[in-house]
Amino acid sequence: MDLNAETASVLPLTDPEALDLRHTGGKGANLARLLAAGFPVPTGVCVTTAVYDHLTAEAEIADLVQQLDRSSGANELKPTAATLRESIRNQPIPKVVSKAIDGFLEAEEAYVVRSSATAEDLPTASFAGQHDTVLDVSGHDEVLDAVSECMASLFTDRAISYRKANDISHDDVAMGVVIQRMVDADISGVLFTADALTGNRTIASIDAASGLGEAVVSGTVTADNVRVDKQTNDIIEYRSSHSEDSMEFSDQQRILRDEQVLRLVSYGNRIEDLFGPPQDIEWSITNDQVWILQSRPITSLFPVPTPAPNDDGLHVYYSYNHRQGMIDPMPPLSVDYVRQYTMWTLENLFAYHPSEFTSVAGAGGFVYLDVTPMLRSERLAQKWLAGIEEMDEPGVVPQREIVECRGDQLSSAPAVGDGSLRAYLGAIRTFARTAAVGGARTVWGLLNPNYEQFPSKVRTEYEQHVEEAIISIQTAESESDRIRRTVSETSKFGWTATKQLETTAGFISRRILRWLCPDCESEFEALDKGLRDNVTISMVLELGDLADIARESPAVAEALESGAEIDEIRDLEESTEFVAAFDRFMQTYGHRASSELDPSQPRYCEDPSPLLSTIRSRLAGGCSGEHREKLNQLEADADVAIARLEDIADRGFFGSIRRRLVKPLASRYRNYKSTRETPKYAYTHLWAEFRRQVLVAGERLEREGQLQNVDDVWLLQLEELLTALEDPEAWEDLNIDLESRKAEYRAHRTLRGPRVITSNGEIPRGTSSPDQDDSGLVGVATSSGSAEGIARVVHDPRTQQIEEGEILVCPYTDPGWTPLFLNAVGLVTDVGGVFSHGSLVAREYGIPSVVVDGATDRIETGQRIRVDGDAGRVEIIEETP
Repeated sequence: MDLNAETASVLPLTDPEALDLRHTGGKGANLARLLAAGFPVPTGVCVTTAVYDHLTAEAEIADLVQQLDRSSGANELKPTAATLRESIRNQPIPKVVSKAIDGFLEAEEAYVVRSSATAEDLPTASFAGQHDTVLDVSGHDEVLDAVSECMASLFTDRAISYRKANDISHDDVAMGVVIQRMVDADISGVLFTADALTGNRTIASIDAASGLGEAVVSGTVTADNVRVDKQTNDIIEYRSSHSEDSMEFSDQQRILRDEQVLRLVSYGNRIEDLFGPPQDIEWSITNDQVWILQSRPITSLFPVPTPAPNDDGLHVYYSYNHRQGMIDPMPPLSVDYVRQYTMWTLENLFAYHPSEFTSVAGAGGFVYLDVTPMLRSERLAQKWLAGIEEMDEPGVVPQREIVECRGDQLSSAPAVGDGSLRAYLGAIRTFARTAAVGGARTVWGLLNPNYEQFPSKVRTEYEQHVEEAIISIQTAESESDRIRRTVSETSKFGWTATKQLETTAGFISRRILRWLCPDCESEFEALDKGLRDNVTISMVLELGDLADIARESPAVAEALESGAEIDEIRDLEESTEFVAAFDRFMQTYGHRASSELDPSQPRYCEDPSPLLSTIRSRLAGGCSGEHREKLNQLEADADVAIARLEDIADRGFFGSIRRRLVKPLASRYRNYKSTRETPKYAYTHLWAEFRRQVLVAGERLEREGQLQNVDDVWLLQLEELLTALEDPEAWEDLNIDLESRKAEYRAHRTLRGPRVITSNGEIPRGTSSPDQDDSGLVGVATSSGSAEGIARVVHDPRTQQIEEGEILVCPYTDPGWTPLFLNAVGLVTDVGGVFSHGSLVAREYGIPSVVVDGATDRIETGQRIRVDGDAGRVEIIEETP
């Protein structure tokens, strides 16, 4: 832009060019849009980003900006930022800009000067409070000084940190400055068009105080708070700053009259309609005239699940991610893949067509299941919540709260399918077939004399099924066909896994045992441990074997301890045995990964460094054969428990007969239970195959210029990817903004995905039992025993490790976390339940575990803690040194 043209350097907010945030920044563009839509916005002008470009054009300033991008630590950033701010302040405002500003200013008028960066007031990054605003300035010199100050505030320490956290380059942003006539407000405040606390999109929340709004925004005054139902215009609550009890005060104590409240809500609804997402709106009232001072998206809200239901009733969604013990958000393609897998599995189960489904939704990088039908039925709700309690106990409380408080609002429409007779008959037919097959297999499981071979038989069957599926995928003709076939084969496998019902015989065996031997909890706990045939336990044992092999070769051990990668170890003369064993391990388990249900995550076969780190830690702290001895001891303890159960059974009526039943029942239970992890071990082969096929497609799209980077392929939806592969012209017509999706995914990673969310965006918090008492943090006991050690908080098992004897504290675990169990003496997770992956493996490997909501926030690495897996408590013994 040419600074010799006044309209280019300073634009009235009414100018059509002011709508372009590249010229006026986020705040200026939003104000211009509000004005264009007829909202009452104080008149003003915007000093454009062309002026910022002019002020920062000197090579010295450009070098400082690039230096910021290269810097990492605060010690480097702060001095550079201070120098930058001072350099920008010292740049003279060009005369053409000064003249244009003078044309707007009037004598004896006060103005507000607001920063307006190009990366500000965006749906994924608000930058609220990161840049400067200068209030109550008047006169030519004061206004120009304020403009310089706002330009320089692009490089406040807080703004720099915010950009780094959001992966925004300092060189990619520019600053505009809005100058507006200042409103001498009687009342000011903030309006949220959604309830920022609960996320409910049908509730508006207003904070209001007398005078200027800056005090409300900064939190330096206690404001009145009003909550309004946007659908009915009912004032739900008016809490005055003059009274502790809502509604318990006279009208004179209220800052806002009801009419003013409803007028503000009406403005808020219209502004939200204009911009789309829920808005954070600053406003003032002067002589009963409402003025809109600013509007930006509320970036802290978790997104509403989509696709939305097709009725007006309340729908409740439960996180499939939490159900699977995975609480990291996924990119769009992964979400779409998991949704497709879940929908097609349900189609096979209920004989519905996938297009009829609205029950599997996505939000914020999570997959959500519509559980409204279960919660609507008292009988089904009890069964559903009982099942959830075993996997994810904290997920029960918010669902129960919704049933108790808003059960009458729940949708009565079918959550899946079209409710047709065909659909219901298909469901009945499917359940009948499953019951018949499952019943026969259960009976056979109880009578089968070869039950000890069952774990290896099931594993072999699954591996053969997966091998056939992968051959089918890889022989498809085109990239798009291979991707389609991967989704289809994965979905078929999900249905196949539901038919492996012989394991029911194991749980029946346990029930009979409990009847024969009541009140024997310690014995039954011993039966759950030392399950050698569990595929995940096998993985731990084989990883320990690798450490023992490395220990026998000083050269390999030294290379590992020095941080060598596997390719470097291959070059060692003494590495033959270790490399051969490592390759066998990778052939069996290389398809696994942390967060392995997210196909965008690298597999062990791509990045084996987490495995090498575990082996390295084992070399430093473990002893040869120790992991096998531990499992042998657990098996011996189980044999002792079985012997005690035999003695107990022998004491009742028909004692000799009862005694003879104990051992085969206990052995059946242990063998069948060992297969619990086998289906997941098998079908994650198909997850890994989907990843391979997607990356092959992404590489082609990168070569052909349709993607800038192969990893951008994960930002697409499944149908978009197929369109890009099959019809480049149609792909161009889609006009997908990958940078916006990248920013959105980045924003999702800053949010904490809720277990439960409603169709109106509300996140029910629920009230549960106290989570802390004098003896420590209270949680859910998921594996018995106790352990004391140094806590190690781990968020990413690919980059973090634990040492021998430490207690693993992590958000969740899936099989990709299993290598860490080799060194851990205890486990504490944020989410999970008795039957979640981490709890199962902890029990079977013989280490205590407890689920504590928010454990990774409340426990610090280095603290000495005690995990009590019997009482469900974690005690902090010593603080971090």
